[in-house]
Amino acid sequence: MAGALALACLALAAHAQQTCRPGDLGCAIFIGEHPLHAHLRDDNRALPSSTTRCVNCHAATPDAAASAAFAPPLTHDALLGETRRRGGPPSHYDAAAFCRALENGVDPAGVILRKAMPRYQPSDAECAALWRFVTSR
Repeated sequence: MAGALALACLALAAHAQQTCRPGDLGCAIFIGEHPLHAHLRDDNRALPSSTTRCVNCHAATPDAAASAAFAPPLTHDALLGETRRRGGPPSHYDAAAFCRALENGVDPAGVILRKAMPRYQPSDAECAALWRFVTSR
């Protein structure tokens, strides 16, 4: 399953080419220029960095080919807007909830994210930079 997921996500990445401004750590993490260590839930084996780029599965822009997107866009509106995620109560992300979701795979309402969502181990600075980047889009 992980192999099929990786191939599907890599196909989406071809639609989402992006470059970062020098020194923009959040952007570099999002597109995979600055990889983060990650593994899948219930499997502690490290994933190849090419499969854990945010842009692989999350639409690069809110209007990107939604049919090709594997996961919701990581944008200001998608993260900060009150949303019912997979049947859970309305909730929204803040920086702390975003970092917990990256690390533990649980959204702000306590809904467990899909098993295909990698569990990351970002430093506080890396997570803060990624949060700033995705909420500025």
